[in-house]
Amino acid sequence: MASKKGPSKSSVDKHERKDVTISLPGRSGSNKMPASQALNFAAQLGKDGKWPVVIVLCRQLLAQISQLTRAWHLLFKGLVEAGDYSGLLAATSQHLNSKPRDITALLFQTSALRLLGQHDNALQTVDKLLRLAPANISALNQRGVILKEIGKMPEALDSFDRCVRLSPLDGYAYWNRSDLLHDIGTEELERMEAVLGNPAVSAHNKARIHYALARGYEFHGDIQKQFSHIEKGATLKRSLLEYNHTDEIQQTRDIPNHFTPALLNQTPLPSDAKNAHPIFICGLPRSGTTLVEQIISTHSMVTAGDELVALQRAASTVLRQKRIDKPFPLWANDLNPSDWKAIGDNYQSLTSDLHVTKFFTDKNLQNYKALGLIHLARPEAKIIFCRRKPMDNLWGCYRQYFADGLRFTYDQEELADTYHAAAELYRYWQTVLPNKVFFLEYETLISDYETTVKALLNFLNLPWEENCLHFYNNPRPVRTTSATQVRSPINTSRIDQWRKFEQQLQPMYLRLRDHGEVE
Repeated sequence: MASKKGPSKSSVDKHERKDVTISLPGRSGSNKMPASQALNFAAQLGKDGKWPVVIVLCRQLLAQISQLTRAWHLLFKGLVEAGDYSGLLAATSQHLNSKPRDITALLFQTSALRLLGQHDNALQTVDKLLRLAPANISALNQRGVILKEIGKMPEALDSFDRCVRLSPLDGYAYWNRSDLLHDIGTEELERMEAVLGNPAVSAHNKARIHYALARGYEFHGDIQKQFSHIEKGATLKRSLLEYNHTDEIQQTRDIPNHFTPALLNQTPLPSDAKNAHPIFICGLPRSGTTLVEQIISTHSMVTAGDELVALQRAASTVLRQKRIDKPFPLWANDLNPSDWKAIGDNYQSLTSDLHVTKFFTDKNLQNYKALGLIHLARPEAKIIFCRRKPMDNLWGCYRQYFADGLRFTYDQEELADTYHAAAELYRYWQTVLPNKVFFLEYETLISDYETTVKALLNFLNLPWEENCLHFYNNPRPVRTTSATQVRSPINTSRIDQWRKFEQQLQPMYLRLRDHGEVE
């Protein structure tokens, strides 16, 4: 006899039908509603980029109903967006205690471990995930990335190749493996071209495949097709991004008006001399920052931190406490010496895992805008600002797929504007912080390598170690797009490489000439 009951509800649905009480940060009062409604609200906040609020709401929901899987997943995403990788590891561990086979949680935990530099543990976690879901493309890609970052290139390539076989429309795998190949055969290029023409391939994946094809045609010496695919990939990717270029340039130009000499000359409150000292390495992408970090972190007294977001998080905490709701750099004069010290103390706390040696590095590229903030918050910090000749620097950016993080890199003229704004700021910092910053020219490092490395270590108050000249033997994981390059000795192959594409790069060159950055 057939049952008269309707289809059974999942346990998640059952929990989401329960009522919860939520309150929004900065607002008085609370609201009672079904958990499903609260979760839909949190998901919309995430789409609007309001991840700090999402984190607060998800924690409220989970404190009332710990079985809300959707709340856990939203929390994981929010913690990634906030750069709170330690928090992400703690949250995934807590959830996996009761749901050890949650594939999404295992993926996020793998990311957390990798981003915290725990690559061996990340590999163990993703292998556990693949035992549960052997054909999971995201897990296979993650595994390949982990292996690539620790220098196990053949194993990484095997993982990416498996992705391509299992999911031939996945642009991530094509791109991830493209700089691991020493050649791409004609048949493989034809297969990728066919994938590119498949209407089922998403626009984001098409952009990645364009860049992978560009690498392939570079192997074949076909610079016309190489550039054509870079240009198509960049144009497509730029069309998919929300990016206000005018606002971005204005922010950089505003910095000297707020981090004035008078502000920078205020007497800082003393910090704990026993703390590990940060070394900030910054500059535009492809300006040599990863190479510099690789050299410095080869030293026995330095731990590599890679691209940290700790400074931004440390400042945000103080701004929230003071109820300051202004974008950077407009809030600079709203803080007093104790506030700057609080930012510095927060920063030290957030980077405590790196305090295993006397010095640690922070290679967040965008910190070139925050030199004034660093100077006031961590007065003992050392800063290295990397710079490279404009056309080589910007060609290096334009030919590279950077995902969503560096949104100015997909348009030639926007790249030129960004270079000019950064160069103006470079010159300003040279004027107001002349003894605080080591201004490093990439070309000088390449042409006079040993002398420059010695000067760099002297600036950092580090004793000479011969190993620093052999940075390519450094076994540390490297997370950036330069992961393959910094495992080879210094060479001049990237100098003046842009000239092969001089005609195609005229929009960039002419905009730089208008800015006075080239003749």
